Amino acid sequence: MDGSSPSALADPPARGGAPRGLIHRQRSWEPFGLSDADTDHIQEFVLTGELPTAHPLLAAGSHRFHDLQTAVDMVRETGEFIGQTHFSVPANRTAVFFRIAVATQDISAWRTSAGRGGHAPLLTSELRVRPDKVIDGVPRALRFSARLSIDDVPCGSGSADVVFLPPVVHRNHRVLSLATVLAASDGEPAVTRPADPAEVGRAHPDTVLVHGPFELTHGRLSATVRVPDGWPLPDGSAEGHVPGLVQLEALRQTSLLAAGRMHHLATDRCTLGSLKVHFRGYAEPDLPMRCSAVVGLCARDAEGRRLSPVTLTLAQSGRAVLEAVATVVEDL
Repeated sequence: MDGSSPSALADPPARGGAPRGLIHRQRSWEPFGLSDADTDHIQEFVLTGELPTAHPLLAAGSHRFHDLQTAVDMVRETGEFIGQTHFSVPANRTAVFFRIAVATQDISAWRTSAGRGGHAPLLTSELRVRPDKVIDGVPRALRFSARLSIDDVPCGSGSADVVFLPPVVHRNHRVLSLATVLAASDGEPAVTRPADPAEVGRAHPDTVLVHGPFELTHGRLSATVRVPDGWPLPDGSAEGHVPGLVQLEALRQTSLLAAGRMHHLATDRCTLGSLKVHFRGYAEPDLPMRCSAVVGLCARDAEGRRLSPVTLTLAQSGRAVLEAVATVVEDL
């Protein structure tokens, strides 16, 4: 990104009124009409936002760590805006993120105490966006890669793939998804009980999404996922499906619960060190979901912290909504 000159964009809509800033990095040769065959179609941006200190999902735990999902959420809510403003994607197309990955570079940078000067820490994502499946100059998909920093301290990286669906295609997907789930529904779900908030990194029962009974057998654990009644859902719920941020939180809670029980980790000192997700379909509201976890062997990172991989599947009526791999890190 050497030699780039910034040009400001109108800020994209921000969830819950949280401040967001988006800058387009114009390459130094672009004003002169020059091009580079390898990078001509790549666009670069700087996305900034304060890490939340009050949020029903992203700031509802022990406040020891900033949640990794914040970085995912920032890119998710900006992807459609970037597609429309810089890649000529029609406004009537729906952005659907189908693959997301994020990883910490140094887990200590994600501690809430890492903020300096008494201000809310600022998360910055340096984005490179490449168009894909271009037809008549308009991409059907975009590929994002990101370098992350908190208050100018490098803290991780990420990537994402988004496809833009025309109205008819999106509507057909929604109709087929709902019909498939309803046809396989088992009727009224069984009575379940929520997990202990401390076991899923939360401070209050109202923020717990995973319910038991839980049985850990040969490193496998399965949980029912329920959104509490009256719970304030993030943007996206109005679209008729369970928002991606809620699904990611279900993954986080199940990962901490399963890894904690399997390896006796101190859950209040655990967080996600990485998360890779492949979304395979829509999650329908008002119907139960199940999140299954398979816990891998416990290892240690370069600093001696214990960590464990967890493979996850979020399903509804026997249909996989997403598949994921997470790493739970214990930071004592």
